Formats: sequence, structure tokens, C-alpha cells
Amino acid sequence: MAPGFSCLSGKPECPVHPTELVFALDQSRDVTRQDFERMKAMILSLVREVKVRDNSCPVGARVAVLSYNSHTRHLIRFSDTYSKSQLLREIEAIPYESSSDGREIGKAMRFISRNVFKRTLPGAHTRRIATFFSSGQSADAHSITTATMEFSALDITPVVIAFSNTPFVKRAFAIDDTGTFQIITIPSGADYMPALESLQRCTFCYDVCKPDPSCSQARPPPVQSYVDAAFLLDGSRNVGSADFEDIRAFMEALLDHFEITPEPMTSITGDRVALLSHAPPDFIPNTQKSPVRTEFNLTTYNSKRLMKRHLEESVQQLNGDRFIGHALQWTLDNVFLHTPNLRRNKVIFVVSVGETSHLDKETLKKESLRAKCQGYALFVFSLGPAWNDKELEDLASYPLDHHLVQLGRIHKPDHRYGVKFVKSFINSLRRAVNKYPPIGFKTKCNKLSPADPKQPLQPLQSFVPGPHKATLRKGALQAAHFFQGRKYLSRVTRSGKDVAVPNFTRSISHTFKNGKNVIKTASK
Repeated sequence: MAPGFSCLSGKPECPVHPTELVFALDQSRDVTRQDFERMKAMILSLVREVKVRDNSCPVGARVAVLSYNSHTRHLIRFSDTYSKSQLLREIEAIPYESSSDGREIGKAMRFISRNVFKRTLPGAHTRRIATFFSSGQSADAHSITTATMEFSALDITPVVIAFSNTPFVKRAFAIDDTGTFQIITIPSGADYMPALESLQRCTFCYDVCKPDPSCSQARPPPVQSYVDAAFLLDGSRNVGSADFEDIRAFMEALLDHFEITPEPMTSITGDRVALLSHAPPDFIPNTQKSPVRTEFNLTTYNSKRLMKRHLEESVQQLNGDRFIGHALQWTLDNVFLHTPNLRRNKVIFVVSVGETSHLDKETLKKESLRAKCQGYALFVFSLGPAWNDKELEDLASYPLDHHLVQLGRIHKPDHRYGVKFVKSFINSLRRAVNKYPPIGFKTKCNKLSPADPKQPLQPLQSFVPGPHKATLRKGALQAAHFFQGRKYLSRVTRSGKDVAVPNFTRSISHTFKNGKNVIKTASK
């Protein structure tokens, strides 16, 4: 039972759970007065059927109304706390305003996720729903995709009520595999009441504890598209031991979003994952020493269970200096190059807790460009209080806000956001939302050395500390035995609850900062 039911007597009203409802009115240049009045009539019809929260009891819905074109502005805020009758009068009084600006629904979505939903009502079942009205096509396809990833990571349910087809929105919403993201098309002049009744019953009044059987959610059909992924885990000396334990737990959660193939050596279907730790203590550039320790290759394990066990029992902090560029170079030349049946989607996840060594700067720029030109997606998690903006821009694939997550300080609720964002990102890979290499990269790629990019730059061996000095060779299924007998390392559990983060505007691209904990380092 949702918190706050004690404030009610008898059967709870709609919504069943504490809910925050946002409505966004389209006020772009092609919206007529008739269209605008139709939008308002729909909002009034929906609001009349819900219990509006108008006192201190956390039951019912808080309602906010905004308008958007190429800019977004508040009309009615959550904090205005109107009674239901007053709220209806305020909505009725919203005036039609002609505009010369175009429609940017993605920009409006991102504004709402980062500003309107900044404060969250307490409670495990609190729901956040944003309903956007659209009178036509939106030009910002890239921004719509970014907003979809953010909404999915923040557990915000978007609904688009469109008066005409919206292919960019439809394509972006396919990234979400829960079936909760909705597009309701109501042509001009059509009766909208049946669609609103379904929206009311199956979204606004939906009970997650007792779902209505008539509200089965139509999930996007799966696509036969698979991923080869390598994770570069930062185990440098600058990472605190407790933070390193949290990063390992973070990695375990990320593994849940892959469909691991049971036959990694021979199958052409299913996902495969490799894990490498970087920053061994004795690495020196331009030597035969390796900048990584290969934890497991793409063909080592055939289940998430075995990968997670390896993470818990065998992955240790290496405590060396950070050489991200050299680690990336080694991964390209030794992990992917020698693996059979490479998948169409190749991605390298870089988990970084700070700036790379000054001896690594040029290598990082060169190898990240080489990876992008060879069709790899580079996804970067920037953790911790310090980073270099230029370095992250050079490393992550384009567009940056699809491939770069800056969580700031290492904090478990933020991990949840990062994990859910990666889920959407992997779905975007499967559905070929972005191009690898990116369009417009041809000139940059032509500047690379004409040497065969498939040839390793130097025959490095993988570093294995302690008594295990053997090299993890390509396709070596015996790799699992190198780490048997090691003492189990239990994860350090933080005291905080893994819930949605209140009062926190999460950041995806390099342009957002994480409060006072951020120390931005300048490019050298």
C-alpha cells in the first residue's frame, strides 16, 4: 500500500499512488487558436477525474502546466498548491499566444526532467508523468532521443498527445522497452474522449500493485541485434578503497542489461562482455609492459552469473597511474581484433575517476579517434569530483549527451541513474539510433596514419598481479581458473537507501556540474 493512505477513508481515489502530473502545451508557430483550445479542453477533462493534492496529506496528484515552442516556460507550478476548483479556473484562463518560434519537444522534455521534476515526493510508489501536446512534427530528433534516455533513467513516464504523425518521437520512444512511453495520435476533428479515458485508466490511475488486466502495455518488439562490449575499469591509486567497492557493485548492475550468449566462441547471436582493469603499478609507456589487467575476455564466460562472481572474488584495485589512452589501445588491438564473430555493435565503456596521466594525453586523443573511425561506440562514465572537460570530449563518442554520463561524487542513488541510462543506451545501439563512425567524421578519419589499423601497435601482454603471472591469451576459457582459490572480497555496502534522488539535477553531458564537490581541472 502506498504511503499516505491513512489520510483517506474508504477506497482510495485516482491516482492510487502519490503522483506528479505535468502538462506541456504546444505554443509553436503553426498552432492555431482552435488547436490550443482543444489542448486545454483535454487537460481540463483529465484533471477533473483525478484527486488533486491540496493539503499536507501526500495523496493525490500535484499538477503543473507549462508551454513550449523553442523555449519552455512555467504557467502553473507544483508549489502553487491550488484547490482543484481553483486549478481548473487557472487552466481555463491560460491565454492563446501566437508565436514565430518552431517546435522543440525534446528541449521541453529535458527542461521538465531537469527543472520541474527536480524535487520528488517521498514514497516507493510515487509516480511522475509528463504529458506533452504536439500539433506537428518536431525538428530536434537528437534532443528527443536524449530526453528519452533521461526520462527512462529518472523513472518519468512521458505521454505525447499528437494531432499529426510524430516519427522522431516514435523512433526515440522505441528505446524504452517497458511499454510505458506512449504516443496517442488524435487527428484534427476526431473524438478524443475514448483516448483520454484509456489514458486516465491505464496511466494516471494505474495501480502498480494491482495492475488492470485491460491495460496490458504493448512493448516495442525486440530486434535481432547484438553487442560486444568491453569495460575499462579504473583501479588507479587515486580511487578510494570504499569507492572502488562501489564501482564494482555498479559494474555488476550494468551486466544485467546484456543478453549473454551461452556459446561465446562459436555463436553469432547474443551479447558478449569483456572486463579489463587499468592502471597497474609498474606500467611505463613504450615498453612491453601492459597498461591493463585482463579480468576476462569476450569469450571467457557464457553467463552473467560467472561474470558477477569474477567481479566479486577476483577484481582488485591495481593502484597505479591512470593511462586511459594506452588501455584503450590495448583493448582495440588485443580484445576485439582476435575475437571471432565480432558483433555489428562494438562498444567500449570507460569507467574513469579522474584525469589521465600527462604522459598519456596524445595517446588518448589518437586512440579514441581510431576507435571511433573503426566503428566503435565509446561510452564514458566520469565519476568523482575532478575531471577534464576537453579530455572527456575527446574520449566519448558523438553525440556527447548519449555517450557521456558525469555522476560527480560516487553515490549509490546516482549509480541507479547511470545503470538505467546505460540500459537505454544499449537499446539505442540495437536499434541503430546513432551512426558509428558518426556522420561528418570522414575528414578526421582521413588524418589517421595510413598503416593497417588492424595491426597491433606493439605485442603487449596482459598484466596479472600476484602469483598469477600467466598471460590471458585470446579465447582462453581457462582464464577463469587463474583466479580460483582467491579469498572472497565482500562488497562494502553504503548506509544510504537506493531510492530516487531528491533535490538533485543529474547531469549527462560535460556542461552540468555536481555542486560544490566538483573540482574542474584545466586542460594541460
